[in-house]
Amino acid sequence: MAKKRNIGSIPGTIVYTGNVTGTQVSINYLEYNQNGYRAESALNNGEITIYPPIDEYIQWYDIRGLHDNDLMQKIVSSFKIHPLVIEDAVDIHQRPTYVEYLDGHFISLKSLEFNSEKSTVEKETVSIYFGNKFIITFQENEDDIFKVIRERIINKKGRVVAKGADYLAYIIVDYIVDNYFSVLDAVEEQVEELEESISLQSDDVDKLSIYKLKKNILKIRKSIAPLREAVNLFSRSDSKLIDSKTLTFIKDVYDHTIQIIDNADSLRDILSGLQDLYISEVSLQMNKVMQVLTIITAIFVPLSFLAGLYGMNFVNIPELRAQNGYYILIGIMVLIALSMIYFFKSRKWF
Repeated sequence: MAKKRNIGSIPGTIVYTGNVTGTQVSINYLEYNQNGYRAESALNNGEITIYPPIDEYIQWYDIRGLHDNDLMQKIVSSFKIHPLVIEDAVDIHQRPTYVEYLDGHFISLKSLEFNSEKSTVEKETVSIYFGNKFIITFQENEDDIFKVIRERIINKKGRVVAKGADYLAYIIVDYIVDNYFSVLDAVEEQVEELEESISLQSDDVDKLSIYKLKKNILKIRKSIAPLREAVNLFSRSDSKLIDSKTLTFIKDVYDHTIQIIDNADSLRDILSGLQDLYISEVSLQMNKVMQVLTIITAIFVPLSFLAGLYGMNFVNIPELRAQNGYYILIGIMVLIALSMIYFFKSRKWF
């Protein structure tokens, strides 16, 4: 895990706490209403174009990449945003939160994606700031996770084109939260496969897979648990920038967060049970091996006694001079072994 690098800094200091890559920051602009839209996309060249407000349009600035501190400072100056907004936006360790400012609202949350090749849940920090007729989104990576929403606006699907920036913020939060269900479904499938493997053949189960699943579930829960409170605050806002009808939809997102937490807790309990089952199966297999070895040892103890008895170097051992003494001793050993096997089976010891 990357360590925070802004400890002790002055409040409002913009310091990106993630891993700096060589990719350029991408700035995507979209203005839209019910009648049409205009979209622009460009790599950051040290400048950001701020268009004047248009009463009839919603303006959406989508920033992909958080490592350009100079650009972030220009956003603060251009939109007159509180410095703490950008400080939290570029801090990838910031827990999901909701903060209401005088001229806008800030939401920070985590976007999750399930990597099927590595069987891991990957996390990305996403932040939203919206005010009157404009919204700014900050994505940690260069991949566009809002492509579906963008296409919905361009194709005029749904009521988003007729609503304000607050509704677009809701749509983005709802989309990220809904994606948690897909991630949970993928993890649940792996848990079911693990349960089947343990039940059928525990020897083929890699204990590392149990650790990965526990880590994935923990990552999901750490992302959604604080978001529940953030969405709850969002749904209770009495700001003039949020339509009362939008609050009803946000409350539905709050219900989804509770459902996801319940599902994650259920998966965690199931996985804990599977871990106990795995340990029990391994112990059972070990007990079976020890049982077989104990039975073999028990059978050979009297046979070893007889072999040792007649292997002593005394001269006067009557049976040593018997013509068929060797065969008689072998027969007695076989009879003892068979009798002990019959006794063990009658007691159902193996």
